[in-house]
Amino acid sequence: MKYFILKQDRKLENAIEIKDFNNSQKITLLKEDEKKYKDSTNVPVKGDENSIYPDLIQAPVLLISDELHKLFKLYENTIVYKIAVFSDLEMETQKVYRLVLPELLDALSDKAVYFKNGWIDKIVLDSKKIKDYNIFQIKAGVDYYFIVSLDVVESMLKRGLFVGIKFEEVEVI
Repeated sequence: MKYFILKQDRKLENAIEIKDFNNSQKITLLKEDEKKYKDSTNVPVKGDENSIYPDLIQAPVLLISDELHKLFKLYENTIVYKIAVFSDLEMETQKVYRLVLPELLDALSDKAVYFKNGWIDKIVLDSKKIKDYNIFQIKAGVDYYFIVSLDVVESMLKRGLFVGIKFEEVEVI
């Protein structure tokens, strides 16, 4: 089975801005802390009539569009979601997103390659550790990575609906 890192396309022009969080560091929220987060949150955003709402947002926290959430639910039932309503008061628009709290798997192979400073150079996943997960998160070095199976990627591409998402294949042994 093939797996991919899901990444936000930072080159997407005219993407909606989350107020007070632009250029902030990525914060990783873990599923084990789900009780700390409200079931629903209002998120103020800033844009104009041409603004694009990406289907995946990585910073400040991992957020997906409601449409992508519907697809993810078909492939993985271990993820906890919290509702985040993007509200642009000036444009009088609202869009539903989901805060994603995926399963954190220890799925790295001992063949993964690290730099001397502890950062990951090459992610190599161990298929035995992944089991039958289609969507999950791993910690590699000092960072977290959001991983999806080929089935999920193909389903996303087949629909042709999603914008602002890049896929990077990772090695699996």
